[in-house]
Amino acid sequence: VSRVNRQLLKQIAPSLRARGFRGSGQTYRATEGDFVFIINFQSSRWGDVFYVNLGAQPTFIPSEGDVELARLREHHCVFRERVGGEWPWQLSEEQFTTLERQLSSAQAAFFGNLQTLRSSLAVDSPDSLLTKFTTFSTEARASLHLARAAAKLGHSAKARALAERGIELAGKSATLLLADLQRVLDDLPH
Repeated sequence: VSRVNRQLLKQIAPSLRARGFRGSGQTYRATEGDFVFIINFQSSRWGDVFYVNLGAQPTFIPSEGDVELARLREHHCVFRERVGGEWPWQLSEEQFTTLERQLSSAQAAFFGNLQTLRSSLAVDSPDSLLTKFTTFSTEARASLHLARAAAKLGHSAKARALAERGIELAGKSATLLLADLQRVLDDLPH
């Protein structure tokens, strides 16, 4: 991380910590209820801009790559979102204020929505769940994560419907995804 990058990250760290996040450098995390929430500042390949990524991982289902929670990074989270587009590392005061405002707003909306996951799985239809919780992935992949969550929470019929929907949505070449969805179905009580 360059000197400019470090300066910006040091400048934004207090507002992240005030919202309950711990960490340093480019990655901050908070654990709240059933979730690990992550905020990550990702450098672009070109070096003069960065992206702000949000990740949320329910503690009761596997992460991408089945990474343990203590080693979890934003890209391992099953729910992800990006704040805005590209951000220049050298932000004016006005741009920095905009970044903080957008980050605060996006983080509150994204993480707040995900905290309704338990109750939503109990009452929402599979299509409603996919609309509400598909972020940064395909609906087929989101179906897998939602089916796993429904199964873990004892909503077998909903898990079955979500897994079957995922199988419908996945292409035939998505063999690993199809196998994971079939495994959810196979593990459900009959």
